[in-house]
Amino acid sequence: MNILHNKIKGFTVAILVVGASAFANTALAQKKQQQQKPVQPATEQTTPSTGITDADLKQFADANNRLMVVQQEGEKAMLAILAEEKLSVEKFSEMAKAHQQQKLGEVKATPAELEAFNKSAQRMMALQPTMEQDMEKAIVKDGMTIEKYEQIMVAFKQDPAIQAKVQTLMGQK
Repeated sequence: MNILHNKIKGFTVAILVVGASAFANTALAQKKQQQQKPVQPATEQTTPSTGITDADLKQFADANNRLMVVQQEGEKAMLAILAEEKLSVEKFSEMAKAHQQQKLGEVKATPAELEAFNKSAQRMMALQPTMEQDMEKAIVKDGMTIEKYEQIMVAFKQDPAIQAKVQTLMGQK
C-alpha cells in the first residue's frame, strides 16, 4: 500500500476523509462475500506462511499498476471540480479535515468558500460509485478476486519480502 500512498497527493487524503473511503468498507466487502477463492496450481512457488504464489503477486502488482491509473484519473477529476468551484486544494483539505473532526464552524472561511466546499464535496462524492467500479475492474481484470487482493495487501503490509517482490514486479511493467 505504501507504493500507492507515495503516488497520492495530499488533498486526496482529505477526499477520503470526507467519505470516499466507503469503497473499502462496502463495495469490496460485498464482492468478497460473492466471490470464491481461486484454485492455485500445485506447480507454482508459494510463500509458505501465506500461501501466496508468484503468479498471485504478479496479478497483485498488475492490479496495483491499474489502480494507480484509476487513482490519477480520480485526482484529475477532483482537481477539476476544485478549479470549477474556485477552491484551492489547501483550503479544501483544511476544511475537509475540520469537517471530519466536526469543527467546520471553527475554520476561517468565507461564505463563498463554505459553499464551494459543500458543492465540491458533494460532486466528489458523486464520483465515488464510478471510481469504485473502476477500482474493482482494475483488481479483477486478470482473474484476481477482491478477497485474494485483500489477502495479499495484508501480507504486503506485514512482510518486507513480499513488499520487495511486488515492488520489483510493479517496476517491470
